[in-house]
This record gives sequence, C-alpha cells and structure tokens, in this order.
Amino acid sequence: MRSRSPRGSSTRTSRLTSRLHGPLLFAVAVVLIPLAAFYVIEAFIAPNPQVRIALRSLPVLPVAIWTLWFENSRPLERRGRVIRATGRILLLVLVMAFAVAILGIGLNWLYDPTRVI
Repeated sequence: MRSRSPRGSSTRTSRLTSRLHGPLLFAVAVVLIPLAAFYVIEAFIAPNPQVRIALRSLPVLPVAIWTLWFENSRPLERRGRVIRATGRILLLVLVMAFAVAILGIGLNWLYDPTRVI
C-alpha cells in the first residue's frame, strides 16, 4: 500500500494506536464471547421450536438492512422514492423468509425431524 503523503515529506501517514486494547479485549473475552456462546447454544437446544427458528434467523436481519439501505451499491437506487422504499421492504421480507426457511425450519428438520414445528 502506498503512502498518501508527498515524496520527501516526514509527515506520518498513520495514527498511533490507542491504549484501549486492554479493556476492550477484556470486555470481549469476558462478556461477549460467553454471551455469544449462550446465544448459539440456545439457538439449537431451546425447548420451543419457534424460539429456535427466531434465534437462528435473527442474525440475518442486520446484514440484510445494511445491504439494502446503507451499502454503496444499493438496489433500486435510480428509481423513485416510493418504488425504492417498497422494493427494499419487499426484498427485506424475502431475505428474512429465506433465512427462516433455511436456517430456521431447515435446520430444525435436520436436527429434530420428529418435531419440526
């Protein structure tokens, strides 16, 4: 990767790293990793099948929202305001339906075919 400063300049091109790595690393290791492990375990062993389906499909929602509304190459960008909003909502519903079908119902059937829903 090339430097952005002009040739011969002694200006630094990057900032010094902050000292927050210690507390941030500690928070990730102590809080977020066990919480994520509990979430994944519950997504596969919760007694209620609807809860399992929801827990497995829920992580798709933020990615779908980011892709449809905030990504640089957003779909339907050249259309009118109403068509753009309606299309994005429809695409979001379709993505979530696909996630529920594959991650929710499909995995439910694979892991416990006697009680799919």
